[in-house]
Amino acid sequence: MTTTLNNAAAVLGSPLKINGLEIKNRIILGPMSVLRPTPDGRPSAQSIAFLQRRAQGGVGLVIVGGSVATTQAWDESPFTPLIRFDKDEFVGDLKRLTDAVHVYGTPVFAQLFPSFGRMGVPRNGKWISAASPKSVNMGVAGLPDNIYIPGGRITPLPHEATVEDIKALEAGVVAAARRAKAAGFDGAEIAAHMSYFYSSFLSPLANQRTDQYGGSAQNRARALRDVVAAVRAEVGADYPLGIRMSVNDHLPGGQGPDGFAEVAAHIVKGGVDFISLSEANYDNMRVNVPSRSGTMLEFGEPQAFRKVLGPGVKLFLSSTPDPQQAADAIVDGHVDANMLARQMLADPDYAVKVLEGRVADINWCDHANSCMRRLILNVPVACHKNPEMGREHPDAERASLGQALAVWAAGNKPLMTIADKLARAKQKKQPSAASQ
Repeated sequence: MTTTLNNAAAVLGSPLKINGLEIKNRIILGPMSVLRPTPDGRPSAQSIAFLQRRAQGGVGLVIVGGSVATTQAWDESPFTPLIRFDKDEFVGDLKRLTDAVHVYGTPVFAQLFPSFGRMGVPRNGKWISAASPKSVNMGVAGLPDNIYIPGGRITPLPHEATVEDIKALEAGVVAAARRAKAAGFDGAEIAAHMSYFYSSFLSPLANQRTDQYGGSAQNRARALRDVVAAVRAEVGADYPLGIRMSVNDHLPGGQGPDGFAEVAAHIVKGGVDFISLSEANYDNMRVNVPSRSGTMLEFGEPQAFRKVLGPGVKLFLSSTPDPQQAADAIVDGHVDANMLARQMLADPDYAVKVLEGRVADINWCDHANSCMRRLILNVPVACHKNPEMGREHPDAERASLGQALAVWAAGNKPLMTIADKLARAKQKKQPSAASQ
């Protein structure tokens, strides 16, 4: 079914019930690592100002990302700083954040992020762990536009997580959920996307275990289902709780949407109210960060999840800034809401413009991905389409001239082509580990 633009505004502007919570419209600010908290992991004035600005811009729900639920995740993070949910001492600061967003009548959810898994960085004598010892070959299936990794990158080989490791992270996530609720967060989602810890269990491509956490779809769902059930027991039956999970490997021999939906059917039994749908992983970031709207619908992933899960579990669409595409997907019953990230950097008033029928006034993201390059280089994130972004608070940290030049160079194709050739030539000259 195809809606008109006026109908699209009506559809996206309609309320949505998530467990016991009603949100005022179906446009959601997705979690992003752009909040620039304090070095010790507390929400900064800029963190709060960024989120307030999107709430002021009319979104129905804010999901706070760039955060960690456990000290392990804090220690192994490939970028810093992050917002911490791993200690009681941070609850007061987190409460300042939720209070500030609530001023606009906008609910706010916490993302509970347990571990970076295959994307973690070994530090302090501690190694990283995942479902199985499998590295990520970044860029093997393509990088997003204007993102380059000279010479490519293969992440350190993780250890196979022991049952004790799995249960320790589960306990950490439960404790983080308790803190999130105490801090005034209106709901939470557990991160199980990209190449992070829980994601590594969901597909046979990354999970080669032979114990109770590997093999069948039911077994591959076990770690995530167990943590969902444990968090549900902690926060109560009426607290909105969801997961962010991968929906398609998009790799040879990988699992497609039907397989992921089968795994999801086991996970939701733990007490899932919603699923934030996420494409692919770090092996093929081009699919995860598309340059056009609606690819997830084209791949049939929300449709596969809806067929298996039915209407009881709310589904959040991603990578679909075209409001008519999103509204059509809602009307057709494929999804329940539209969750946006990069577009919300380019235009914090996207939601109100859509809901008022002012689509022509939207400042569109051009997918140049300068924001991603900044994140990769650990530079304060900004948006060249929106000079206000990253400066919502006057005291926000700004990029230095040297950092700005590094961001420019990292997106310069001729320069990065030369850098790639030099890096690969150097790799060929280095003796392999087997010959040493």
